Amino acid sequence: MESLKLKLLKVYSKAIPSRIEIVSGIVSEIIQNVLESCKTIHDDILFELRVILHELIINAIIHGNKENKDKLVEINAGITNGKRLVLVVSDEGDGYDYNYYLKRCEKKMETFCWDDMEEKGRGIQIVKGLCDNIEFNQKGNKIYIIKSLE
Repeated sequence: MESLKLKLLKVYSKAIPSRIEIVSGIVSEIIQNVLESCKTIHDDILFELRVILHELIINAIIHGNKENKDKLVEINAGITNGKRLVLVVSDEGDGYDYNYYLKRCEKKMETFCWDDMEEKGRGIQIVKGLCDNIEFNQKGNKIYIIKSLE
């Protein structure tokens, strides 16, 4: 997806310090940006978008940057003319084996039970279920998602 070139109607771009207490404000800021671009989005889609944003940003802060307040999380978002959100979240961490968690997600869906899910990797499984497309860079410290807003 790194080579994917889409025409974006409106772009949000910000690098934030790894501080959990600012995540809700950043998520609200992004949601406001999306609403200004699309005008109307169903409440269910807005809820899913909030979950996706919270999960990805919190994961970048906690797991990627290890809550090191000197490290940044970069967030870039845009809306395509087809009312799809393109979101990229990256951290300054060492990355992780995203394929392991995505494969676990596929296996778990056959006999899905929340009690069987490990704490680690649960967020990426939730995000994958809410998005149209999800990809990572090779290192595993940058995630690209596409989410339909209709």
